[in-house]
Amino acid sequence: MGFENGKLVRVTLRATKGTREEVNTFHYDLQDDTGEPANDPQSLANYFRDHVTSLWGGLYKSGWTIQPVEVVQERDPLDPGAARSEWSAGTPFAGTKASGSTGMPSGTCVLVRLLTANIGRRARGRIFFGGDANQSSAAGNDWISSYITYIQSIVDAIPVAPDLTDLTSTSSAHWCVYSRTQRAEDRDPYAPGITAKSIQTPVHWLRRRAGIA
Repeated sequence: MGFENGKLVRVTLRATKGTREEVNTFHYDLQDDTGEPANDPQSLANYFRDHVTSLWGGLYKSGWTIQPVEVVQERDPLDPGAARSEWSAGTPFAGTKASGSTGMPSGTCVLVRLLTANIGRRARGRIFFGGDANQSSAAGNDWISSYITYIQSIVDAIPVAPDLTDLTSTSSAHWCVYSRTQRAEDRDPYAPGITAKSIQTPVHWLRRRAGIA
Protein backbone atom coordinates (compact mmCIF):
# COMPACT_ATOMS: atom_id res chain seq x y z
CA MET A 1 0.00 0.00 0.00
CA GLY A 2 0.87 3.68 -0.26
CA PHE A 3 3.03 4.12 2.85
CA GLU A 4 5.15 1.10 1.94
CA ASN A 5 5.49 1.44 -1.83
CA GLY A 6 4.09 4.79 -2.87
CA LYS A 7 1.94 7.50 -1.29
CA LEU A 8 -1.27 7.76 0.69
CA VAL A 9 -2.82 11.11 -0.23
CA ARG A 10 -5.85 13.14 0.79
CA VAL A 11 -7.77 15.22 -1.77
CA THR A 12 -9.67 18.18 -0.31
CA LEU A 13 -12.52 20.18 -1.83
CA ARG A 14 -13.22 23.31 0.20
CA ALA A 15 -15.99 25.92 0.01
CA THR A 16 -15.82 29.07 2.14
CA LYS A 17 -18.30 31.80 3.04
CA GLY A 18 -16.90 34.36 5.45
CA THR A 19 -15.78 32.42 8.52
CA ARG A 20 -17.72 29.33 7.47
CA GLU A 21 -16.36 26.46 5.42
CA GLU A 22 -17.54 23.11 4.12
CA VAL A 23 -15.04 20.43 3.20
CA ASN A 24 -15.14 17.08 1.43
CA THR A 25 -12.11 14.78 1.50
CA PHE A 26 -11.16 11.71 -0.53
CA HIS A 27 -8.25 9.32 0.09
CA TYR A 28 -6.17 7.63 -2.59
CA ASP A 29 -3.74 4.76 -2.26
CA LEU A 30 -0.95 5.40 -4.79
CA GLN A 31 1.08 2.23 -5.32
CA ASP A 32 4.32 2.68 -7.29
CA ASP A 33 5.71 -0.49 -8.85
CA THR A 34 9.48 -0.93 -8.72
CA GLY A 35 11.14 0.16 -11.96
CA GLU A 36 7.95 1.76 -13.27
CA PRO A 37 7.04 5.46 -13.58
CA ALA A 38 5.52 6.64 -10.29
CA ASN A 39 2.05 8.05 -9.77
CA ASP A 40 1.86 11.82 -10.07
CA PRO A 41 -0.38 13.41 -7.40
CA GLN A 42 -0.49 16.61 -9.45
CA SER A 43 -2.40 14.66 -12.09
CA LEU A 44 -4.94 13.70 -9.42
CA ALA A 45 -5.34 17.35 -8.40
CA ASN A 46 -5.75 18.32 -12.06
CA TYR A 47 -8.37 15.62 -12.60
CA PHE A 48 -10.50 16.88 -9.72
CA ARG A 49 -10.10 20.44 -11.02
CA ASP A 50 -11.21 19.45 -14.52
CA HIS A 51 -13.98 16.95 -13.74
CA VAL A 52 -15.28 17.30 -10.18
CA THR A 53 -15.09 20.87 -8.84
CA SER A 54 -17.46 22.41 -11.39
CA LEU A 55 -20.17 19.90 -10.43
CA TRP A 56 -19.43 20.19 -6.72
CA GLY A 57 -19.49 23.98 -7.01
CA GLY A 58 -23.02 23.66 -8.36
CA LEU A 59 -24.17 22.79 -4.82
CA TYR A 60 -23.26 26.30 -3.62
CA LYS A 61 -24.74 29.73 -4.38
CA SER A 62 -22.54 32.64 -5.40
CA GLY A 63 -21.96 33.78 -1.81
CA TRP A 64 -19.63 30.81 -1.42
CA THR A 65 -16.12 30.60 -2.85
CA ILE A 66 -14.92 27.24 -4.18
CA GLN A 67 -11.22 27.00 -3.32
CA PRO A 68 -8.50 25.29 -5.38
CA VAL A 69 -8.18 21.52 -5.08
CA GLU A 70 -5.62 20.45 -2.47
CA VAL A 71 -3.76 17.14 -2.46
CA VAL A 72 -1.50 16.35 0.49
CA GLN A 73 0.33 13.26 1.65
CA GLU A 74 -1.15 11.83 4.83
CA ARG A 75 1.02 11.69 7.94
CA ASP A 76 2.03 8.10 8.61
CA PRO A 77 1.22 7.20 12.25
CA LEU A 78 4.12 4.71 12.16
CA ASP A 79 6.57 7.34 10.85
CA PRO A 80 5.12 10.76 11.78
CA GLY A 81 8.35 12.64 11.02
CA ALA A 82 8.62 11.49 7.40
CA ALA A 83 8.77 14.20 4.73
CA ARG A 84 5.47 14.98 3.05
CA SER A 85 4.49 16.94 -0.04
CA GLU A 86 1.39 18.72 -1.28
CA TRP A 87 -0.06 19.79 -4.61
CA SER A 88 -2.88 22.06 -5.76
CA ALA A 89 -4.85 22.85 -8.90
CA GLY A 90 -7.31 25.50 -9.98
CA THR A 91 -8.24 29.02 -8.91
CA PRO A 92 -11.03 30.21 -6.58
CA PHE A 93 -14.46 30.70 -8.16
CA ALA A 94 -17.94 31.57 -6.93
CA GLY A 95 -20.52 28.84 -6.40
CA THR A 96 -22.75 28.39 -9.41
CA LYS A 97 -26.06 27.25 -7.90
CA ALA A 98 -28.93 29.48 -9.03
CA SER A 99 -30.47 31.80 -6.43
CA GLY A 100 -34.12 32.66 -5.92
CA SER A 101 -35.58 29.66 -4.09
CA THR A 102 -36.15 29.24 -0.37
CA GLY A 103 -33.17 27.40 1.07
CA MET A 104 -32.98 24.43 3.41
CA PRO A 105 -31.21 24.92 6.76
CA SER A 106 -27.46 24.71 6.24
CA GLY A 107 -27.16 21.58 8.38
CA THR A 108 -28.99 19.46 5.82
CA CYS A 109 -26.96 17.29 3.47
CA VAL A 110 -26.94 14.16 1.34
CA LEU A 111 -25.19 11.16 2.86
CA VAL A 112 -23.21 8.82 0.60
CA ARG A 113 -21.96 5.55 2.08
CA LEU A 114 -18.71 4.05 0.81
CA LEU A 115 -18.19 0.30 0.94
CA THR A 116 -15.10 -1.89 0.47
CA ALA A 117 -14.54 -5.62 0.18
CA ASN A 118 -13.70 -5.70 3.91
CA ILE A 119 -16.09 -5.71 6.86
CA GLY A 120 -16.18 -3.54 9.94
CA ARG A 121 -16.56 0.17 10.64
CA ARG A 122 -12.91 0.85 9.82
CA ALA A 123 -13.47 -0.38 6.28
CA ARG A 124 -16.48 1.84 5.55
CA GLY A 125 -16.57 5.53 4.70
CA ARG A 126 -19.06 8.36 4.30
CA ILE A 127 -19.36 11.58 2.32
CA PHE A 128 -21.65 14.41 3.37
CA PHE A 129 -22.66 16.69 0.48
CA GLY A 130 -23.93 19.98 1.87
CA GLY A 131 -24.21 23.30 0.07
CA ASP A 132 -27.33 25.37 -0.55
CA ALA A 133 -30.14 22.87 -1.10
CA ASN A 134 -33.55 24.38 -1.82
CA GLN A 135 -36.75 23.33 -0.07
CA SER A 136 -38.00 22.19 -3.46
CA SER A 137 -35.16 19.64 -3.49
CA ALA A 138 -36.89 17.60 -0.78
CA ALA A 139 -40.32 16.09 -0.33
CA GLY A 140 -41.10 15.29 3.27
CA ASN A 141 -38.07 13.57 4.79
CA ASP A 142 -36.50 12.53 1.48
CA TRP A 143 -34.54 14.22 -1.28
CA ILE A 144 -36.37 14.21 -4.60
CA SER A 145 -35.05 12.06 -7.42
CA SER A 146 -33.67 14.93 -9.51
CA TYR A 147 -31.51 16.14 -6.61
CA ILE A 148 -30.23 12.61 -5.99
CA THR A 149 -29.45 12.40 -9.71
CA TYR A 150 -27.31 15.53 -9.45
CA ILE A 151 -25.45 14.11 -6.44
CA GLN A 152 -24.96 10.91 -8.45
CA SER A 153 -23.30 12.94 -11.21
CA ILE A 154 -20.76 14.26 -8.70
CA VAL A 155 -20.09 10.79 -7.29
CA ASP A 156 -19.69 9.39 -10.80
CA ALA A 157 -17.12 12.10 -11.62
CA ILE A 158 -14.87 11.12 -8.71
CA PRO A 159 -12.08 8.88 -10.09
CA VAL A 160 -12.07 5.38 -8.60
CA ALA A 161 -8.85 3.97 -10.07
CA PRO A 162 -7.32 6.93 -11.93
CA ASP A 163 -4.37 6.57 -14.27
CA LEU A 164 -1.78 8.97 -12.82
CA THR A 165 1.18 7.72 -14.86
CA ASP A 166 1.91 7.12 -18.52
CA LEU A 167 0.05 4.28 -20.20
CA THR A 168 3.01 1.88 -20.07
CA SER A 169 3.35 1.96 -16.28
CA THR A 170 1.85 -0.69 -14.00
CA SER A 171 1.78 1.70 -11.01
CA SER A 172 -1.79 2.14 -9.77
CA ALA A 173 -3.93 4.56 -7.78
CA HIS A 174 -7.18 3.71 -6.02
CA TRP A 175 -9.90 5.64 -4.21
CA CYS A 176 -9.94 4.07 -0.76
CA VAL A 177 -11.23 4.24 2.80
CA TYR A 178 -8.26 5.14 4.99
CA SER A 179 -8.26 4.06 8.64
CA ARG A 180 -5.66 5.95 10.69
CA THR A 181 -6.42 3.64 13.62
CA GLN A 182 -5.78 0.55 11.53
CA ARG A 183 -2.45 1.98 10.33
CA ALA A 184 -1.43 3.10 13.82
CA GLU A 185 -2.02 -0.47 15.03
CA ASP A 186 0.07 -1.75 12.10
CA ARG A 187 -2.80 -3.79 10.71
CA ASP A 188 -3.57 -4.45 7.05
CA PRO A 189 -5.47 -3.47 5.12
CA TYR A 190 -5.56 0.11 6.32
CA ALA A 191 -6.65 1.58 2.95
CA PRO A 192 -9.00 -0.88 1.20
CA GLY A 193 -10.30 0.17 -2.21
CA ILE A 194 -13.89 1.36 -2.56
CA THR A 195 -16.13 -1.16 -4.29
CA ALA A 196 -19.54 0.51 -4.01
CA LYS A 197 -21.11 3.93 -3.36
CA SER A 198 -24.63 4.16 -1.99
CA ILE A 199 -26.50 7.49 -2.00
CA GLN A 200 -29.02 7.70 0.84
CA THR A 201 -32.35 9.35 -0.03
CA PRO A 202 -33.43 10.51 3.49
CA VAL A 203 -32.48 14.10 4.32
CA HIS A 204 -29.47 13.92 6.64
CA TRP A 205 -28.51 16.49 9.25
CA LEU A 206 -24.98 17.42 10.29
CA ARG A 207 -24.54 18.33 13.92
CA ARG A 208 -22.70 21.46 15.13
CA ARG A 209 -23.69 23.56 12.14
CA ALA A 210 -25.92 26.61 12.35
CA GLY A 211 -27.48 29.31 10.24
CA ILE A 212 -29.25 29.45 6.94
CA ALA A 213 -27.27 29.32 3.70
